[in-house]
Amino acid sequence: MYSQFFILFAMIVVGYYGYRKGWLTREVNKGMGGLVMQATIPAMLVTTIANIQITHDILLGFFLMMAAQAAAMMIFGFLMRLYGKARKLDGRLLDMLDITTGSLNNGFIGLPVATIFFGDVGVMYMSAGVLGLNLYLWSYGVYVLGGKQGGSGAQMGKTFLKGAVNPNCIAIFLGLALTLSNTVHLVPQALLDFLTRLGDLSTPLSLIYIGALAGSSGIKQLFHEKDALELSIVKMLGMPFLAWAVMLIVPAGDMAKSIFLVTAALPSAVVVPMMVEKYGYGEKNVLGYRTLDHADFRFGTACLRMADTLSVLRKKQQKV
Repeated sequence: MYSQFFILFAMIVVGYYGYRKGWLTREVNKGMGGLVMQATIPAMLVTTIANIQITHDILLGFFLMMAAQAAAMMIFGFLMRLYGKARKLDGRLLDMLDITTGSLNNGFIGLPVATIFFGDVGVMYMSAGVLGLNLYLWSYGVYVLGGKQGGSGAQMGKTFLKGAVNPNCIAIFLGLALTLSNTVHLVPQALLDFLTRLGDLSTPLSLIYIGALAGSSGIKQLFHEKDALELSIVKMLGMPFLAWAVMLIVPAGDMAKSIFLVTAALPSAVVVPMMVEKYGYGEKNVLGYRTLDHADFRFGTACLRMADTLSVLRKKQQKV
């Protein structure tokens, strides 16, 4: 387990050092992030899911995970909105605060983490969270950021499809279709090998990207954002507690519950600033609220959660 933590943080340090030395620029890092989200992660998802023998329990846990993720994000975002009101934050920023703090980065960060610590089944459950995130952001998220005006049903449906139908979601459903229909053997082996090798790049590139992002932000500068620091601490403590409460009532397996608890410690989704800029108010502020919520501050919480859940799973396996 400790060697896995070393690998994770060593890759982040490579990105941080590379940015500080000038090997990685903002433009290069942005392009690398796009490559990960649009190419390497979809390749990892389709090959990983397609090669899993999905049982009834795994499939049930998958859909429960998706629904629980979406519900937890809505609930916690609403609670953070109430907290913002109580702290007398600018009322115009509450919609942005709701979606920013409610969302979880179970795609860009969660999937590589699941690969390192939980294996293929962990990736399967984390991908369910990706679907839950897209369901949350492109329906409820757009509704809230747009001032809860919504628009016509046709307009909202078009917005949802435009945002939610992306390479990651397509790859998840394609992988499910291949494994459930038992047709993965019909795919040319050369194509599967290519997608597997492409998907293997997801973890190192994602972690190097995170390190470079930390290098571009400047860790000391992060703590000058007092509001961001306060809100991040509240989320860091509150979101895992809410996830734990949700898992008490969701009849999912131990692995699904463990993945869900880990995702609760992850940073906010990277797509939120773009959504705020397009649909809401506060695009200049959202980066400030997300800064400390990103990997620099929240990764420690995620790792502690992973260590705890892994130890619990191993104790249960030893008993069996």
